[in-house]
Amino acid sequence: MKRVKIKSLFPERLWTGSFTYWWIVSLITMLLFDIFWMLQTTFRPFSFFVFWPVLFLCTFFLSLPSLVSRNGILQAIWLLFFDFLFIANLMYCRTYFNAIPLHSYKLIGNLSDFTSSVTDSFDWYYIFLPLVSIVGYAFYSFNRNISRKLPSIGLYVFYCVGLGIIVWASDAVRGGTYKKIQWLSEYTTLASTVTPIYSLGGFLYYDYQRSNETLTSKEIEEVRDWLETHKKFTDPYWNDSIRLNRKETQNLVLILWESLESWPIGLEVEGQEITPNLNKLLKDSSTFYAPNIVTQVGPGRSIDGQLMAVTGLLPMKNQVYAYNAVLNKYFSLEKAFSEAGGKSYQLTGDKPYTWNQAPVTKSFGVDTLIHSEKFIHDEFVGKRLSDGSLLRQITAKLQAGEIWPENEKAMLVVVTNSSHHPFKLPEKFKTLKLKKEYPEIVINYLNAIHYTDSSLSGLIEYLKNRSDRENTMIVITGDHEGLTFDRRQAIADPRSRQFVDSLQHTPMIILNSPVAGKFENQMGQADIYSSILDLLNLKDYEWRGMGVSIFDPDHPGFAVGSAGEVIKGDKPIDPDWLKHLKEGREISDRILKFNLLEHYPDSIAPSKH
Repeated sequence: MKRVKIKSLFPERLWTGSFTYWWIVSLITMLLFDIFWMLQTTFRPFSFFVFWPVLFLCTFFLSLPSLVSRNGILQAIWLLFFDFLFIANLMYCRTYFNAIPLHSYKLIGNLSDFTSSVTDSFDWYYIFLPLVSIVGYAFYSFNRNISRKLPSIGLYVFYCVGLGIIVWASDAVRGGTYKKIQWLSEYTTLASTVTPIYSLGGFLYYDYQRSNETLTSKEIEEVRDWLETHKKFTDPYWNDSIRLNRKETQNLVLILWESLESWPIGLEVEGQEITPNLNKLLKDSSTFYAPNIVTQVGPGRSIDGQLMAVTGLLPMKNQVYAYNAVLNKYFSLEKAFSEAGGKSYQLTGDKPYTWNQAPVTKSFGVDTLIHSEKFIHDEFVGKRLSDGSLLRQITAKLQAGEIWPENEKAMLVVVTNSSHHPFKLPEKFKTLKLKKEYPEIVINYLNAIHYTDSSLSGLIEYLKNRSDRENTMIVITGDHEGLTFDRRQAIADPRSRQFVDSLQHTPMIILNSPVAGKFENQMGQADIYSSILDLLNLKDYEWRGMGVSIFDPDHPGFAVGSAGEVIKGDKPIDPDWLKHLKEGREISDRILKFNLLEHYPDSIAPSKH
């Protein structure tokens, strides 16, 4: 009786020798992808019922070519295509703990300048994915005992429809698959489980649906309410007479230091200072230091760091504003300077199309973008102009008066490159002599930070000796954290654990600050814009950003990180602030997606380009 029942579930018209073989190979492929993903995140997907019907449904999909091809070559090519797609997403997951968003596949050209970062994201065990397909095809080709009979397409469709109904029914209680994925995405501990539970197809379906959303009147009202609440929270300090009477700073130099974290600053390893230049600057009586800035970047990484520093907006959730919202209306430090009669410059060794830098700076109101093509390419780190050469050339352009002539009111943004992951410098630039066997990634990172620290010294010295130095504020901050997925290795090693921060903190160092001192509590990257705007005392500028000035005595003292995690400081968490800041990412996502600031402050309404 049992045998009859089993046969009825697995009829031979579908489960022929070849189809069964390739179905098993496909199942192994799917399981390997899921397990590799969970090794990098969490094994909780196994506990969700829907994981299993989705797994089997995807296995049927991967076995599709075996319905029409007997020799196996089409099936093997099909599997290899998905093997490399899976590997690409596993590599992306190591940094973002998510799958590659749909729109990001068209950004593949960006990778040409970041090849070392891409290769460093590869883990050795990923090779088992294509290996299963190759070995599977070899065994199938030489084993003539496997029946080559084609299966029933009708039964194949019947199984797929049945599994689809099970998935639909299991999610119906939560309002459907889209709502279920949305629910998972909003939980810090579950956001990374979407892809293994629902497969890449499920994630891309959700991402596509989100990108085609329209705003309801209720959602627009929620944006208005959030901005009004933010204004009420910050008004008492923003309108304070002492703050308003502070002298207006004439010039700003903002240095966005690639992947700078706080823990190397002030650190000595084997008697060697990692950042001797920054250490000296911190001792100046006019310096302000905030070491605990929690990373809040999204899929745009460096360009997201720039967004927060100069506009005070938080990044988009699953998209990159530099491509999906580049034509929006933005309020920015550059535009605030322009309204006050100043000019703005951005200097970067990147190409103008890297992260769509040229149109981004135009939308931010930058008057002059000086990019890779305007510099002499005489010295490289990887494929990019070295920080040493870049910063020497920037200093020379300033000295010659090509940019920012003395006594001109101006803002400069300087973007460094050489401390980009995986931090591999040419040997001639490695000046630290470390004897202990720390993890290689930690040694590379320390050398890269040490190198850029040294490279910056000439530019800083020039700025400190200008005739308008008393009216110039210099802000040095990291665009995002550096170690990403390598932090686990650094913390696991007892030698590097002594000094590597277990959290993702970037610093902000303000030279010639109107307010000197130190902010020890937690803050977010979006607070950088609000704090700089505050110190510049551009009191008539209408956009205060979505952060809070760290000079506000009512600053909440905690931050919400990139994955929605709350990083507590030493102040008790106010529940109203907690609710408000946790909603910020969703609000900013709507603002960017629908260009809601086009008519701000008069109105908040969706706008189409």
